[in-house]
Amino acid sequence: MSTEATGQPVSLDVLVHSTYEAIKRDILGNRLRPGTKLTHRTLAENLGVSRTPVRESLERLYQEGYVRRVLNRGYFVAEMDLKEVGELYETREALEVFALRSVMARGVSTKELAPVQAINTRYRKLCLDKLSRERLLVDREFHLALAGLSGNTHLCRTLAAIFDRLILKRRVEGYHDTRGMEPYKDHVRLLDAIAKSEVELAQSILHGHISSACAGLTQYLQLAAAAA
Repeated sequence: MSTEATGQPVSLDVLVHSTYEAIKRDILGNRLRPGTKLTHRTLAENLGVSRTPVRESLERLYQEGYVRRVLNRGYFVAEMDLKEVGELYETREALEVFALRSVMARGVSTKELAPVQAINTRYRKLCLDKLSRERLLVDREFHLALAGLSGNTHLCRTLAAIFDRLILKRRVEGYHDTRGMEPYKDHVRLLDAIAKSEVELAQSILHGHISSACAGLTQYLQLAAAAA
């Protein structure tokens, strides 16, 4: 047991979770940039905890791909290469298509789709402006809400982690989506196909939507690498 500033005892599990969340939040917020060395002592001092929760948190972040571990050198914020980007999009599509087919197999009501429609309405307004963190987060919210209709919470947790990684890569690299309103229109077509129980059409739209996003980011990264 440890003790908070209030003097109340705090279990190690709670400390590890809060430490993990704090470090991950700084990585996703780009306050800890790719390549940054993560030292147990500095993190422990900054977060006001012992090195034990820091050590366990870094190991968890390593397992999730947010940090890399170098023998005899320690932990570093992970950098994402083109291979990982491709793998993340492939996994994202596999999960979303599975969820989509599960939802459509049991049938989905207009009432169930209404919250997803509402998210897309918010997304439309954001598509009128340049790519922003808010737009990325609302897009993430749309896809997770749709996948959530499957009732598969483990799938949604995995999908959320994939979105977090891809959003981080876009922000770090300064990527700007040039597709304008197309992503929003894809969402509209997708929801329409779902409402009409057109399974193959819905799957085709979802595939094209994700493939387009992957191609855009991949091309940007390739051009950036060539110019470096």
